[in-house]
Amino acid sequence: MGAGSSVKHPSEDDRGKFEKSFQTWQSGRSKFYGWHNQTLEEVLEPEIEIVDPHHHLWDMRELNGYNLWGIFKQQYYMTDELVEDCVFGGHRVTHTVFMEAHSFQSKDLESMMAPLGEVQMAQGVAAQFASGKYGKVRCAAGIVGTADFEKYGAAVERLLTACKSASPNYCGVRCSAQHDTKVTDKFAVPEPGLYRKPKFREGFALLEKHGLVFDAFLFSSQLPDLYDLAKDFPGTTIVLDHLGTPVAALGNYGSASDYDGQQGQILEAWKFEMSRLAQDCPNVYVKIGGLLPQLGHGLEQRGQPATSTEIAEIYKDICMWTIRTFGADKCMFESNFPVDKVNVSYTVLWNAFKRITNDAGLSQEDRRQLFSETAKRVYRLS
Repeated sequence: MGAGSSVKHPSEDDRGKFEKSFQTWQSGRSKFYGWHNQTLEEVLEPEIEIVDPHHHLWDMRELNGYNLWGIFKQQYYMTDELVEDCVFGGHRVTHTVFMEAHSFQSKDLESMMAPLGEVQMAQGVAAQFASGKYGKVRCAAGIVGTADFEKYGAAVERLLTACKSASPNYCGVRCSAQHDTKVTDKFAVPEPGLYRKPKFREGFALLEKHGLVFDAFLFSSQLPDLYDLAKDFPGTTIVLDHLGTPVAALGNYGSASDYDGQQGQILEAWKFEMSRLAQDCPNVYVKIGGLLPQLGHGLEQRGQPATSTEIAEIYKDICMWTIRTFGADKCMFESNFPVDKVNVSYTVLWNAFKRITNDAGLSQEDRRQLFSETAKRVYRLS
């Protein structure tokens, strides 16, 4: 750079801050992987093709002073970690879909266009896998970004167009709306009713025009919001993430103590709303996974990680009820990594999904839809 360059180098304080953060991360990562290594399994049915339609990429070792270690534990998840899980995990993963995480948004662009940076990052990772250096798996073969529909409405068309131009793998948008007054942790957006707001819907209306899928993340108490959205925009494909996230459905969750002991009522209400979506909204698909701590299972608190047999026993009822209600051709298994890595390793998770479907006696065609074909079709993966 010339003498007139405005590039600012890190100060001693900044370097010290990042060095301390990275040292803490490295120490924690070693402990975290040691925890996982207590439960190692051989891969079941390695011949089954898997398309993983939901994983993130991020570097959260230092995030504007807000350290996410207590929520996710896996603070750094990039190409090497994808290779570790999707290749060395032993399952036959052929494609994956990157899901936005507000990571790597560009500070060099205006606020509305900032999500373009994350899409460009994911396309770069996709190019690494497309080189064939990591075998046949094509990670980030689909890329789902985000957009602030609520703030910018129809003006976000410029962002959508830019993302399509920059990324041949760009296929959709996710806007997270999870909010429940009974959930007190930080894993929520500040206000309810995002999917009902007129400005949000003004931007949402562009998705059909641009042939983009919408991923919806909200808590089960908000499923009526999604129902109304799907009914009002029947030409837009909507994918409901994480089984609709019925908070505390599988046990009490500390940050939602108002739900203590109400598992029966929570599941009943969840089934009612999910049934309405299945019956009345043919444009809605469901991801089977998202085994978040908010469900109340407590897996992340165990001294030793659960086996695939134990996980299958915990999740089989809600997984199989969803599959039977929507149909296998409207459902797809997801890893939700590295978020769900707080509970289980990649190998053990997919073993659990294989156990659930095998024990339930599903046909090979239904299993093919769940493990690969529904995701390929929805996200238009070649």
